[in-house]
Amino acid sequence: MNDVNVQVIVKSPPSEIWKIWSNFAEAPLWDTDVRQCQLDGPFQAGTRGKCVLKNGLNMPLKLEAVSLHESYRNSARLLWIDLEFDHRMRRLSADETHVVHSAKISGPLSFLYRGLLRKALTVAMTTALDNLCTLAEQRAIGAPRHGKTATPLHLV
Repeated sequence: MNDVNVQVIVKSPPSEIWKIWSNFAEAPLWDTDVRQCQLDGPFQAGTRGKCVLKNGLNMPLKLEAVSLHESYRNSARLLWIDLEFDHRMRRLSADETHVVHSAKISGPLSFLYRGLLRKALTVAMTTALDNLCTLAEQRAIGAPRHGKTATPLHLV
């Protein structure tokens, strides 16, 4: 069961979303809670890296699974809490893609912080997915757009 689930319809082909997802160095362009991200190798299962959050915390991560142009899953550890982030997409038409980001919270101390962390992740992931949507749509048409273009579907 996922603790957080955020979905949108993006007016962009999956290839644009994949380019954004797989370029960890550009993560701060769409994930506003991240100051810097890096992978210590190629975008494939088993590669490790880290993200430095805006609040200064270092979050080590590992790519657990990568399915080219479809999905990737990474695990992270933050303050004795294990996080698993799942990123999935499904092409709806030539220029529309259904994108889902979800997170699971676990670990020995997760019961203490699950409610608070769930709320914080819902806000952060919704903002990140809206930003990803806008960036992908801008890149798909090759010109900047103004205003929010994401079509939120569901928050759990």
